[in-house]
Amino acid sequence: MKLRHVLFKIDSKYKKNSKYKDDESDIDDDWIAEHEENLKKKEVEKAEKKFAKENEKLQEDGQKPHKDSVLDERIADIEEEFNHLMKERGTGKASLKRERPVEKIEESIDKMTEKIKTFKLQMVDRDAGKEVALGTR
Repeated sequence: MKLRHVLFKIDSKYKKNSKYKDDESDIDDDWIAEHEENLKKKEVEKAEKKFAKENEKLQEDGQKPHKDSVLDERIADIEEEFNHLMKERGTGKASLKRERPVEKIEESIDKMTEKIKTFKLQMVDRDAGKEVALGTR
């Protein structure tokens, strides 16, 4: 979705293209918000673990460990990134951290679309497999 919005921002002619016009996802906004919140928690956790490991390594090497302000800075960066995502979610406008050519964005959209189709097909196959397994008893 974000890549589509970036593509529309670059050139509005893509809005008319049937390949990019339709929403690719049937996920509601509440689920997306919850998912982003979970990702944020995981990122903060990962940053805390990495900070602890770095401090342990520095102590083993006989150096002073980092101050807590370094960890606070990293967490603040993570919070800022997710706040930016939250602001973008409802507007239909998005931006990337670094600019990429249109061809790369189109390629990324195609890859994501293929992943979504594959995952949906796997979900259908699993459900069909469950019905068959339940019916053979």
